[in-house]
Amino acid sequence: MKEMIFDALQLIITAAVSVGTAYLVAFLKKKAAQAAVQTENETAKRYIEEIENAVTTAVIATSQTYVDALKKENAFTPEAQSTALKKAYNTALAMLSASAMDFVKNVYGDLDEFLTAKIEEAVRVQKQSEPLLLSEVPALPWAIFESSEEAE
Repeated sequence: MKEMIFDALQLIITAAVSVGTAYLVAFLKKKAAQAAVQTENETAKRYIEEIENAVTTAVIATSQTYVDALKKENAFTPEAQSTALKKAYNTALAMLSASAMDFVKNVYGDLDEFLTAKIEEAVRVQKQSEPLLLSEVPALPWAIFESSEEAE
């Protein structure tokens, strides 16, 4: 009788452990998937912030070093506008990490078109807002590197 009860308990415990293990594995897989999605979202957010900071800084710098001087001389021609766009583009591109560029290519496709559109958007926003002081710029170039070091 004791042996039969022991065998029954052993069978029940074995079944319970198997079911519990299956639930544990499913739970862990679900948590791993959630962590992967959260990591992807955090990574995407970091790249988007890096891109926005690079574009904003490039537009402000180009405006302060090139556009403002030409406007004072009343020499801001369509050719000068094209040159300003190229200067802002090159500045923004130089500030972006290779992984942020890869992110743009993978998500949006063409890096050149994306950056050009973001620069034009930033110029429009700058024209519609009050002039910014340098201390009010959202992120200076060195702030990007500081935030990436903190993330590691």
